[in-house]
Amino acid sequence: MLPIIAIVGKPNVGKSTLFNRILGVRRAVTSPIPHTTRDRLYEVSNWNGVSFTLVDTGGFTVKSDDPFQDEINFELKKTLEEAEKILFVVDAKSLITSDDLELADIIRNYGRKVILVVNKVDNFQQKDIILSDFYSLGFEEVIPISAYHGLNVDELLDKIVDSLPSGSTEKTELLRVVLAGNVNVGKSSLFNKLIGKDRAIVDEIAGTTRDIIEEELDLNGEKVFITDTAGIRRRWKEGSIVEKIAVSNTLRVINRGDLVLFVLDIGEGLTGFDKRIAQSIIEMEKPVIVVWNKMDLLEKSGIRLPSKFPLIPYAPVCYTSSLTGRGIKRLKETISSTISAGRVEIKRSQLDSALSGLTLPGEDGKIIKVYYGKQIESLPPKFTLFVNSTKGINERTQQEVIKRIRSIYPFTGNPIKIEWRKS
Repeated sequence: MLPIIAIVGKPNVGKSTLFNRILGVRRAVTSPIPHTTRDRLYEVSNWNGVSFTLVDTGGFTVKSDDPFQDEINFELKKTLEEAEKILFVVDAKSLITSDDLELADIIRNYGRKVILVVNKVDNFQQKDIILSDFYSLGFEEVIPISAYHGLNVDELLDKIVDSLPSGSTEKTELLRVVLAGNVNVGKSSLFNKLIGKDRAIVDEIAGTTRDIIEEELDLNGEKVFITDTAGIRRRWKEGSIVEKIAVSNTLRVINRGDLVLFVLDIGEGLTGFDKRIAQSIIEMEKPVIVVWNKMDLLEKSGIRLPSKFPLIPYAPVCYTSSLTGRGIKRLKETISSTISAGRVEIKRSQLDSALSGLTLPGEDGKIIKVYYGKQIESLPPKFTLFVNSTKGINERTQQEVIKRIRSIYPFTGNPIKIEWRKS
């Protein structure tokens, strides 16, 4: 396991900016609004051949109107327990506050190696004067930086990897299973049930999750990353910059994912916006499982639940209650079976048999003849078909070929990609 480096501090001192600067990408949502980061974010980073896990945390404060503050502080303390080193970030442009003093006392109780990171230092000629006040916090190692401008971050990284084991390599890339859907459909509660612990902050307020949260999930011996994402609001493009970035990150993560759990609220039913999200998943050509959550709302109604989802006919349908845990075991089994189905490779002889004699309508009344085909990718499966002409190929043509391929093997939960080549 790679050593964990925790970034902690009060709200709005630039923790997420530093997190993104070290990673080299905008992974955490940053904003001048305090409490933008609520959940812990984990990412693997490397400096001079030494790998480590970097953790961004929510802002610590004793007094706050934020309804999630107690949970943020609790999550921060859990991070301190597992950290090898702590980057305690303070703001060079503000005085030391009671929150800084309180957090300094908490950090000392854990007995970890601490680097006091004085952020937002723009004038390094006056760094000694700027730093003098912060030595009163009682930490020996104090480093001035400007995370926004990238100043002195390389020296900080040298200090981070100092005494860490060298030659560490990143973990083997695992498959990514992404929870996606509208706001407040219970994705974070479902995420917590799947991993068996409270990792994502959950509340009835829509849009609680803003960051991308990942954890390893063991599926009968195979480990995957399970990813919780920000919900996609109907009018997110008109929302705040924080929300726009969060949703943009969500769409990017869905696109990077290997399997999507499309979560719906059974109490709300299928909305027009759900249909738009479904269409996005289809267009991204991702393996998908449809998850109707909050089934506890209907358990006493006697309503018969449909086993199909017509918008994505190849998707298996699961029913869960993230409140009671009902359906979680079956959902895990369905994740495993969908991944296994996507890995199946059809023999050339089977494919030739299914496509034998297939002719399709082409352009200007001409006939498209399929000579042969071969599978070139898996999860999801992709096939190359060699034909006499590619003119006139359309959605109907595509679906006819897919129908024949699914007659050999259904590839449940997986879209089938077709590449046409003139031979």
